[in-house]
Amino acid sequence: MSTQLNTENVKPLVKRGRKPVSVTWPDEEFTASELSDSMGDKLSRVSVHTKINNALEDGELVLVRVVKSKMGRPHSIYRKVS
Repeated sequence: MSTQLNTENVKPLVKRGRKPVSVTWPDEEFTASELSDSMGDKLSRVSVHTKINNALEDGELVLVRVVKSKMGRPHSIYRKVS
């Protein structure tokens, strides 16, 4: 007994939403705000932080240090793993 697929009633797969944006990590040390500024309006700040967190988990980036200023929140400085 052979199994045949009926392809007449199959709808094509349609992806919804925005196309994924790839990030090229700078060769020098950078902060999330610097990366967000260099990307322009391609990604929001939240999306930049999400991509950084995913890259940290995957081992693509490493946290170099955290700079604490007198006022405001501290800034994390990252670099690409060589």
